[in-house]
Amino acid sequence: MWDVFLLQGLAGGLVTGSIYALIALSLVIIYKSTQVINFAGGEIVMIGAYLAMFILFFTGISYWIVVPLCALGTFIVGISFERVVLTRVKGRQMAGQSILVAMVIATVGLSYVLKGFVRLFPYTEEVRSLPPMVDSAPIFIGPAVITMQDVVIVVVAVASMSATWMFFQFTPLGRALRATADNSRAAVLVGIPIARMSALVWGIACGLSAIAGILIAPKVLMTPDMGTLIILAFAAAIIGGFTNIPGIIVGGFLLGIVENIVGLTISSNAISVTPFVVIILVLLLRPQGLFGGSSEVKKV
Repeated sequence: MWDVFLLQGLAGGLVTGSIYALIALSLVIIYKSTQVINFAGGEIVMIGAYLAMFILFFTGISYWIVVPLCALGTFIVGISFERVVLTRVKGRQMAGQSILVAMVIATVGLSYVLKGFVRLFPYTEEVRSLPPMVDSAPIFIGPAVITMQDVVIVVVAVASMSATWMFFQFTPLGRALRATADNSRAAVLVGIPIARMSALVWGIACGLSAIAGILIAPKVLMTPDMGTLIILAFAAAIIGGFTNIPGIIVGGFLLGIVENIVGLTISSNAISVTPFVVIILVLLLRPQGLFGGSSEVKKV
């Protein structure tokens, strides 16, 4: 019996964990490049899901066209927010003063703006979900059961993360973004336009969040408040180590597996508590995360 629970929890955890990892990746690439924690990440996920719903409803085009369209739409949202809001916030920085708190508050403001914007449209207060991307025929892996929709979720999420990694590793623009994240002053000295790099990172992160929103919307209930799932992405990032990109991806999968096993073996009500318990345990036992480097103490 326990082996059935373990196998089913592992199979289901890989599905939800892939989405957590994708959202966590979008948070971490912004943090590594700008030192800003994006508290509007969950609302970008929500915007991606609702944008997909409206496109599907009014056009009926294929999901495989909807996904890149929504990613492009949120890419523009991310760049616009960085250029219009964050750039002006940074421009008001005084000598010897940290502006990071103001920038984080700006992302909180963005989250409320996006929720309010969605509520302007009719029927958005009704609980909805997206139709499955593919036929949800069951697939048996021993005693465990998943659907073809689950397989597509994992494949698309992993493909998106892999494409992002290859972009950062093997393209000149990706290497310029990495250089900006590692040492912005040195990047300026070699001629890299760090302002443009910062905007591009925000665009890429928001595009990834939109893809995550489309993937998770067929499995959860869609509401303007669904962005609260961002806490799960934070949990994944903390587990893996907030600045370690491979680590946060592993952290996402680990969190998904733990959640599913807890739900199957203890209670479905315990699932909502699991991320907070995991965060507390990791912070107590290894504050830098499972794959983070040595912890540092900074004066602020």
